[in-house]
Amino acid sequence: MEFELETRKRIYEVIRDSPGVHLRELKRRLNIVIGSLQYNLHYMEKKNLIYSIKDEDYVRYFVKDRKLEANERNILSFLRRKACRHILINLLQHTSLNNKELSTAIKLSPSTVSWNLNKLVKADIIKKEKAGRISNFTIVNPEIVAELLIFYREGFLDNLLDNFIEMWEIG
Repeated sequence: MEFELETRKRIYEVIRDSPGVHLRELKRRLNIVIGSLQYNLHYMEKKNLIYSIKDEDYVRYFVKDRKLEANERNILSFLRRKACRHILINLLQHTSLNNKELSTAIKLSPSTVSWNLNKLVKADIIKKEKAGRISNFTIVNPEIVAELLIFYREGFLDNLLDNFIEMWEIG
């Protein structure tokens, strides 16, 4: 029984520090067998310690005592995706960029960047503005995105984010 309590405590702490984390990421960080992890997550949800939200690709976990607005949970879900996080960091730094500029900045193919941009637009995290044949992208609520990145930076483990925060705090 003590083992289960310690395991649940570790699971809770990771979810608290990295809201929106998904099952496979929890498994990687905690090195717990999937079956045991799922059992403990289910138990913790039944006891109202955590809750989960299904987005298009993942089930994401949040602690109950952390009051995140729906739009913040939505943004965090996308910030958990490395490509989306890098797109958003670049848009915070440059305000408005097109697909080609973002593709060059984050070193991903234009089609991959386009796919992620469309997801972010559909989720109302960024907006697309056409200027002739070029589409420029901007963040709808840059303050919220920046606050979430800074507040939960420990949960992302990302050098690009570390550089952004360093610049943000200096500027």
